[in-house]
Amino acid sequence: MKKLIAIAAVVAASAALVPLWTTVRAPDQRPSPAPGEPAAYAYLCNNAKDEGPHDECGHWFVVTSGGRTWQLTDAVERGYVDLTADGRYLAYQRAGDGRLVVRDLVGGTVRAVQEAAPGVDGDRLAYRPALLGKGRWLYVDYVAGWQGVDEPPSFVVDVATGRTVWRLPEGSWLDRLDDDGSKLMVEDDKSFSVIDASGTSTKPLPARLRAVEATGALTPDGTGQAAQVVSRNFPAGGADIRPARLVTIDTGTGKALHDVRLSLPLKDRASICDVSRWADSRVVLLRCGTGELFHDITFRVDTRTGQHTKVRETRPPRSHLFELVRATD
Repeated sequence: MKKLIAIAAVVAASAALVPLWTTVRAPDQRPSPAPGEPAAYAYLCNNAKDEGPHDECGHWFVVTSGGRTWQLTDAVERGYVDLTADGRYLAYQRAGDGRLVVRDLVGGTVRAVQEAAPGVDGDRLAYRPALLGKGRWLYVDYVAGWQGVDEPPSFVVDVATGRTVWRLPEGSWLDRLDDDGSKLMVEDDKSFSVIDASGTSTKPLPARLRAVEATGALTPDGTGQAAQVVSRNFPAGGADIRPARLVTIDTGTGKALHDVRLSLPLKDRASICDVSRWADSRVVLLRCGTGELFHDITFRVDTRTGQHTKVRETRPPRSHLFELVRATD
């Protein structure tokens, strides 16, 4: 089952720092702005030979909502970053001390997470931050660059204090964090669990979702449902990974409520879809790749009938991108 990260919460335990705004002359770059303008997106460019980011492409570029560009020179080179949907907050690993920080692009402050993960050194093991709750929470996951490197348990931080408020069970990942941080849903390959102050309630995934072709994340809403996309034959046995079914689960019992076929107009067999969020009590938003890098389409899908409507299509804002993080939900 594909591990998805769509989630939350890093932190502030240090005093506000003066942001480092540095003008770097890249071919597509404009003068560096002062603090006060949110981001539209951030990107790592490819070098002239399209071999990946190094030298002038080693740091993230941030493009503001007004179209200006500046370079994030105090971040670890080629590290992971995340933006809130409104583009105000940017999370990344700071190069000077290795700490995860959350930068307020409008207010100009930088807050650091208190918890330091031993062994994070970029190539072997790296932070992967995800901002949730409009920047109130930071979910910290890890990605191992080498085989045989154990990934530490993920955790959730309150950005205002910099303190860790939740530590996930080993081998699980976050599917949802309530806005007030009081409850979270986590998933592993065989089950999903709801965790709150009263303890942990674990339910097995329906058998049909334990197979290797199941992809997507459980995404519960206030009515106690969750939705899961099932691809045609991913990852074993074939190249066609377009979505075939959408399964809705009762998060109280773990049983499947609905199982509908999908007929989304995705021509490329490399197109894969993930549940973005619930639009209402029976409709979810599916964000689907198209086979073209950084080009995706979002559909509204009825979980009971499978009927769909195209909501939005986004294309890469420029050529020669290595990574792209948009400030959008």
